[in-house]
Amino acid sequence: MLDKNLQEIVRQASLFREVSPAGFAQALALGVQRSVEEDGYFFMQGDPATHAYVLLSGRVKMLQITPNGQQITLRIMTPGQTYGGVALLNPSDGYPATAQAMENSTALAWSTAQLRELAVQEPSISMNTMQLMHGYITELQERQQALVSERAEQRIARVLLKLAAQSGKKVEEGVLIDMPLTRQDVAEMSGTTLFTVSRTLNEWEREGLLKIGRERVVIVEPHALVRIADDLVR
Repeated sequence: MLDKNLQEIVRQASLFREVSPAGFAQALALGVQRSVEEDGYFFMQGDPATHAYVLLSGRVKMLQITPNGQQITLRIMTPGQTYGGVALLNPSDGYPATAQAMENSTALAWSTAQLRELAVQEPSISMNTMQLMHGYITELQERQQALVSERAEQRIARVLLKLAAQSGKKVEEGVLIDMPLTRQDVAEMSGTTLFTVSRTLNEWEREGLLKIGRERVVIVEPHALVRIADDLVR
């Protein structure tokens, strides 16, 4: 049985929005905890979509491999977020992305059969899943538009601000992006090269906008990054 803190993390997950107390209690009873060590995988792109997950602890990177073999980081999941929701809608199509643990991570998992049984009793689960999928499609459309219309500097700023909003932690120097984060991750998420990301982050650090360590980024001047993201003059 999950402790109360973990139960609250699951309760806040978008998958269970507006689910009745009885339905949520049943979901907790059916869920199975699964732990994956750093760099391990919850599932791989193309695998049969047998389970959906809500992350309880750790960080999970959603990756996609393009037909030409290029790896793209789509998003980084933090506790309380849902991934693998396609298991409820189109399990035979397989997972469209790979879920890799960035650090030791634990999630609560439900099989396709369990989810569908729950959804019969709680139709909001189906609606929530469709809204999740719609959000992912919108995110991909926005990313494609940004690749066409925005400078690399803007895209990099947007990625850092998004990650800070998702898992930012107030520290003495500013806002720490509280997850292991490499420059390659930022490059993949912003659709640019490692060289461009390194050059840009180094420049921003010299200007006092950021403090950068090994897999660690502190945003010292968030408003300056917002201005860059919005393509305003600094």
